[in-house]
Amino acid sequence: MSYGNQPPGYEAQPGGYGAPPSGYGAPPSGYGMPQYAYAGMGKRLVAVILDRIVVSIAAIPGIILVIIATAGAVSTADPQGRLRDEAAGAFVGAVLFGYLVIFIGALILGLYNIYLLGRDGATLGKRWMRVKVLDPSGQPLGFGKAFLRELVKWLLGGLCFLLYLWPLFDNEKQGLWDKLFNTHVYDA
Repeated sequence: MSYGNQPPGYEAQPGGYGAPPSGYGAPPSGYGMPQYAYAGMGKRLVAVILDRIVVSIAAIPGIILVIIATAGAVSTADPQGRLRDEAAGAFVGAVLFGYLVIFIGALILGLYNIYLLGRDGATLGKRWMRVKVLDPSGQPLGFGKAFLRELVKWLLGGLCFLLYLWPLFDNEKQGLWDKLFNTHVYDA
């Protein structure tokens, strides 16, 4: 039974207010488990490679400094390949400075990627591959948890490269670091 001008999906009941419109009472977005599928290993691998490329780009200024220092040292060497003391000292200083620039650039971009992972659930590479790392409530991790997750991932992967393959054999496609921090990697 319908009375007057009522919204679609609303049917009045005799003696009552009727059923609520469809969709009424649904929790707002962000509550409960996310409605994403687990990300496959191919997308995850490409996202890691893209992240490594981004961080490597930050090393380019330092690499250029090392190349310039090497070219300068080679150009001042005598026919036997020996350098004067001042030239050798300048070469060592320039190379050390170049490595410092490489380290600082990679560190800054690495921390920026971790910041994005904590804020949005996706680093630059994960964003490009449409992959997100989220906690059980479907929220991004926050900087601290994202930093620790990436540190543990780096340390464990460095100790045993095969641990990177863990998600291939896990029902929820979690790596060991995902299990430790209660995170999942989803298609976004």
